[in-house]
Amino acid sequence: MSFSSTQKDFIISQIYKSPCCKRALLYGVALAKGVADGEYVTIAVEKCQYAEFISNLAKELFSAEGEISTAHNGGRRYLVSFRSKSLAKYVSELKCGGDYLVDKCDFCLPSFLRGLFLASGRVSSPEKQFSLEFSLGERCEMLLEFLSGLGIRGKIYERKSERLVYVRVGSDIEDFFGFARLNQAMFTFMDAKAAADIRKGVMRVANCETRNITKAVDAARRQLVIIMELDKANLLSSLPEELEATARLRMEHADLTLSQLSAISVPKISKPGLSHRLKRIMEIGAQLLEGRKA
Repeated sequence: MSFSSTQKDFIISQIYKSPCCKRALLYGVALAKGVADGEYVTIAVEKCQYAEFISNLAKELFSAEGEISTAHNGGRRYLVSFRSKSLAKYVSELKCGGDYLVDKCDFCLPSFLRGLFLASGRVSSPEKQFSLEFSLGERCEMLLEFLSGLGIRGKIYERKSERLVYVRVGSDIEDFFGFARLNQAMFTFMDAKAAADIRKGVMRVANCETRNITKAVDAARRQLVIIMELDKANLLSSLPEELEATARLRMEHADLTLSQLSAISVPKISKPGLSHRLKRIMEIGAQLLEGRKA
């Protein structure tokens, strides 16, 4: 199974509890591949199970029975069609600009990005290359603008009959999967990028030292992901006072090593003590974020 398929199968396996998140996911799918005809919307996806997932979403949100068929031109795509006046209006007005997504909760944006990726995204395995692309035709500019607003850099190019938005910088791909809360994919890219950076810069370092550097880089990245998620959700103040101070210090000095961070801590704290605090932040932070999601 490809790396792309693994992520898409994960997306459709999740339970989306909030109607606003289900709608956001469907909006992402519709922006990517939705075609409106009157009050009907048709969406093309690459697998039957994805079409069934979208059909079930439409039924939950709009009480609309979806009809699934294969592409008329004999291609390997599945079409799901259903009646939804509001979604057809959304698709028809896409060219007019404006807000493509209305956030109503913290998980609406991740849901929207998951819908975009499910319908039009492809990602290479990071062990081979850093490549994320979206097949969107005339809607490429819309996605490019939206991604730019998130700080993700992309470009538009044409390949045969396809018009795509592509992202080639590893950190931008990490950011996309981070925003989409596809953490396994994000950490896989982080690990691959860290390994690539190490191979380029420390080829002369002994194998033992290389492993230590890799672990340190990976640990720091994971710490920052949790801390930034807590900050975004206004949950840093929920940590014990000394852990909150350490979390803010780590966020403010993302590039410092544990030894350097220990040296500027006020009051002074040893490197092992600082490491213990960061581990506690990871544990408590994960629990707080999970509780917030539930």
